[in-house]
Parts: sequence; structure tokens; C-alpha cells
Amino acid sequence: MIQPSRLSLLFIFTLSSIFSFAQPSLENQMLFQLGDESYDLKSFNYYFLKNSDEPSADSAKIKVNEYLDLYVKFRLKVKEAVTLGQDQTPEFKQEFEAYKKQLAEPYLMQTKVNDEMVEEAYARMKQEVSASHILIKSEGQANPEDTLKAYNKALDIKKRIEGGEDFATLAARESDDPSAKQNGGYLGYFSALQMVYPFENAVYESATGSIVGPVKTRFGYHIIEVKEKRKARGEVLAAHIMIRSSPDSSTMLTAKSKATSIYENLKAGADWNEQCRLYSDDVRTKKQGGRLQWFGTGNLVPEFEIAAFALQNAGDISAPIQTRFGWHIIQLIDKKGVPPLDEVRADLESKISRDTRAADKKSTALSKLKASQSFKAFSSVRKQLITYFDSSLLEANWSYTDTKADLKQTLFRTNNVSYTVNDFLDFVVEKQKKRKLTSLPVYVDQLYNQFEEKSIFDEELKLVEANNYDYQMVLDEYRSGILLFNLMEKEVWNKAMVDSVGLEEFYEKNKKKNYKLAEHAVVRRFVSKDSAVLQSVSTQLDRSNSELDSLFNSQEPLTLQTFDEKIEKRKNDWLDDHWEIGTSIQKGENYYTLWSFESIQAEGYKPLESIKGLVISDYQNELEKQWLKTLSKKYPMKLNRSVLKLYIEEFEN
Repeated sequence: MIQPSRLSLLFIFTLSSIFSFAQPSLENQMLFQLGDESYDLKSFNYYFLKNSDEPSADSAKIKVNEYLDLYVKFRLKVKEAVTLGQDQTPEFKQEFEAYKKQLAEPYLMQTKVNDEMVEEAYARMKQEVSASHILIKSEGQANPEDTLKAYNKALDIKKRIEGGEDFATLAARESDDPSAKQNGGYLGYFSALQMVYPFENAVYESATGSIVGPVKTRFGYHIIEVKEKRKARGEVLAAHIMIRSSPDSSTMLTAKSKATSIYENLKAGADWNEQCRLYSDDVRTKKQGGRLQWFGTGNLVPEFEIAAFALQNAGDISAPIQTRFGWHIIQLIDKKGVPPLDEVRADLESKISRDTRAADKKSTALSKLKASQSFKAFSSVRKQLITYFDSSLLEANWSYTDTKADLKQTLFRTNNVSYTVNDFLDFVVEKQKKRKLTSLPVYVDQLYNQFEEKSIFDEELKLVEANNYDYQMVLDEYRSGILLFNLMEKEVWNKAMVDSVGLEEFYEKNKKKNYKLAEHAVVRRFVSKDSAVLQSVSTQLDRSNSELDSLFNSQEPLTLQTFDEKIEKRKNDWLDDHWEIGTSIQKGENYYTLWSFESIQAEGYKPLESIKGLVISDYQNELEKQWLKTLSKKYPMKLNRSVLKLYIEEFEN
């Protein structure tokens, strides 16, 4: 266990099923009590269906009771945190308020706005586009003069291209994108959500061959050449064998020779998994046959993608191809087209929420909220705001006195509230920050917009908190999760890590059951197709593995493979029969293996220092178990068995 991340305890899951009670009155019934506090069935049902699939009739009783046990333990810990006043600390209140604002956004953003953006992104996923660009940098906080200078430079470059100058040549010479010197500004193929939103819009909304721009993004101004558009190729599932090398290193030719030899082996019928396990330098995938995750256009380096998508049938293998990582042989496992919208909707929504288009979504939703709240602004009052400020605001040390009568003037009004100049000035005092590159009028406008937006969303949030049950439950999840994390940190995780005496006692008490060390050997393993090579190796074991690799692979790169390993006894029958210091050669179906036993460690116990992380985790589990026993006595549980029985029957019938 050690210590999980805070978010792992916040119960962030996707609601997996909708459940309606056959008996409407049942959901409001008390399911159990802990001490003097009651917990209703409706809340339990929410958590249960959010953390597990709806049970079948046969499994309902078991699954409900199993989850009830977890839920009660969860509520015990949270109740203890509240009893200790942890929900009243300034740290908790600050963190919880921050989460409330984040969690509110899905409920405040209009569903229609979000759906439109999801559908737009999905439609674009069906098409891939290629483009080149020339970037003229212009920072977001740049002064107007610098912004205009960048814009005019970009516009001049566009005119030069339209006048016949070569795009790639100008990109190499003028672009602020460092890669343009090598690629002439060419970005390759991409699809939706792989570029910033204004750039994506410009390319998808323009015809092939167009010169577009200047297009403003957070990076600056872009002149874009829309090169090609094609139907999306979908995704590929592939495996690879990689021989690592640097493009310009002396190892490149050796790596290429080795990859070519492996490719020849595969063409001659050698087993892919065996070749991958023996030779691939991708340590993350070699034991799984080199298998990668599904990928589409723009996810991997272009050379790899081109070779992978060129393969037609499952099992097809590419000739060795070079990327900046080394040489690869690729095996096609499967292909698929663009999946249905329902399968990717959640992923698209998540990506959109992190993308620059989320600002557009927020702006549209804000307009809708203003309309629904009968928002009315008083522009004449707003124009006077600048008169309250001086240059001290840009140094973040501005203040004011509230003696002026005009501070009570209304800036804007909604159905329920009037927001005054005084309210805005209080907001400014709290939110002001140093600004070196922003003029005073611009900064005052920025602060006003922030104040207006916050006021509108805060008002909507109050309605959501009062009326939206789903949001109320999400808040409960986060509130409980923060309290649970803080208390577990104090009572279990940190205690286990600092209590060295208790940890030692726990280890001694449990080592016979949990921390046995099987008899094992430290071995050097050598693999070759030629037994004579291994005979020669056995006479030169005073050399290091790297020396032997250089000696035997100088002419033929796959002559010898070397490994250092630890092997447990009773894991391999052949090795058990040769379990002694010394060497022995094992004949396989296609290869010979030389085993050199360097040392043998007798059965015993794993030293505490070598497994400290594991022992701490086990000790934490024990501390938690004992702590829960104490809490169960402090807050006795009273279960409403009749309500539980009726709830289970809802699934069984």
C-alpha cells in the first residue's frame, strides 16, 4: 500500500448503470447507523452502482453484502475524521472549495454546447490532414506594439508565398519553430485534438492547397499551407523488435546488421516471440512479444507509423526500418477503423475539457447562463471603474476606502442579486497580482471579466448545490475522500513509515509466513545456435559479458546472447537436475543454452532492508485492521436488515 495518491481515494468513477427503486419509499429508508448517525439506502445505492456493475439475480446477495462491508468501513473512517474536527480546518476548507469549483463545471456547462463540440471532434476524427506552417512567436502577454509587429511579419510572409516564393524555404529561414530548419515547416498528418483548436479549425475549414493565416494561437501567428486530406486510417495494433542506436552513432551500422539478421531469421521461420525475447532492446515489451498499445496517426514517429500502416494482414512483418530510437522490425497484429461515437464519447469529453476549445465552451455556456438569469449590465458604471485605480494595481498593492457613496452603484444585476462597485473592488483587492507587461486599462478589464464570470457561475452553482442530487453526491465523494486521505495519512501510512520498532516487531512476527526466501542461484546465461560457441565461452568465463558479446558478435551479430539472472530453485526442472556451482549446456529446440552457476543462496528469510517497502505495506494493512476494530467499538453499527433484504430483492426480481 505505502501511500496512494489523493485522487485514488476520491472515488472518481463513471456511473455504470441506472437503477430505479420499484418501491419509491425504499430509497429514503435508513440502511444502518454508526453510533447516533444514520445512513440512508439512496446514498449507499449511489456508491454501490458507481463502484461495481449491477449484480445479476444470482450474485446480488453476495455482491451487495461485500460492498456494504467496504462502505461501512469507509463511513467509519470519515465519521472519525469529522469527530476530530478535520472538516473544520482551514487546509481542508481551502482544498474542498477548490474541488467544488472544478466539479461544478460539468453541471454548469450546457449539455448542448458540450455535445456540439464532441460531435465536431468526432466528425474530424474521420479525416486526417497534413499541413506545413511558419510560426512567428507572439506571447499572450505581449504589448500591442509587439503583437502588431508579429502579425505584420506573418502577413508579409504570406504575401511573399502568394507571390511565388517557396513555402519550405521561407519556413526554414523565417519560422520561430526550431524544427522548421530540418523539415521546412512540415507537420505530417494529424487529426482532431492533436493541434491547438484555432490551428485545427483553420486547417479543417480550408481547402487543400490553401495558404491560410495569419492564424493566432497561444504560440503566436501561423501561416499554414494545407497540403492533403484523406480518410482516417483508423488504428493499428502492432508488435516490434527494436535494436537501439542513435542515428549518427557508430553503433548504427552494428544495429542495422543485427536487425537484418533477425529479419532473416524470421523470414526463415524463427518464432517471433523467441526472437523478441532474445534480441529486442525494448525492455518494456520484449517479454510480451514486443506488443504495443493501439495507435493512430500522429501518435508515434512518422517512419514507424508508415511502416505499420503499410502492413496488410495479421502476422505480416516489415523489413527493418530506422527511427531516431534505432532499428525496428514490426509485426501487424490487428487493424480497426474509427470506432463508433458512443465508444469514444467519454474520451473526447475528457480531451475537450483539457483543450483550448474548452474556453469557447465556457464562453458559450456563460452567455446561456446570463440569458437564463436575466443578466443586465450597466455600461456607464463600468466605464467609470478605471477612475478608482492607479499604477499601484500593477504592483499588486492597490487598496481603497469605502467612504464614497457611488460605491453602492450597481455594476450588473441578475434575477436574484445586484452586484455593486463595492463588490468588484473587494474582488480586486483579493485577486490583484503583479503585471509588468499589461497596461492599467487592460488589467482592469481583465479583472472585471473575471468578476462577472465568477459571479454568474457562483449563482448558478448555488442552484446546482441545492437541487442537483448527482452533484450533491459527487461533492460527498470528494469531501469524504479528502477527509479519509488526511486521516489515513496520520493513523496508518505515516505511522507505519516512522515506527521502526513496530515495523521490526511486525517483520519478526510474520517472516515465517510471508517473507521466506527460496533457495536461489546467481547465474550467467549464454544462448547460441552453435554448441561449439558455448563450449568456447565456457573456457573464457573470466571475461565480462560485454567483452564476450564483442568477441563473438563482431562478425555475425546474433552469434551469442548474454544475460545475468537470479533463478529460484524448483522453478525449472532441468536446472534443478543441474543445481550446483559450475557450468552445463542445455539443448533446446532451436538454441543451446550455457548455464554458469556463480553462487547458490540457501533457503532463509528475505532481509528486512531488501523488502522494506513490502513490509511497510503489510504493516499498514495490519494497523488499518486494528484501527477499524477500535472505530467499530467507538461507533457501534446497527443494520436495518429488512431494508437490506428488500434492496437485494430489487435485483433478484
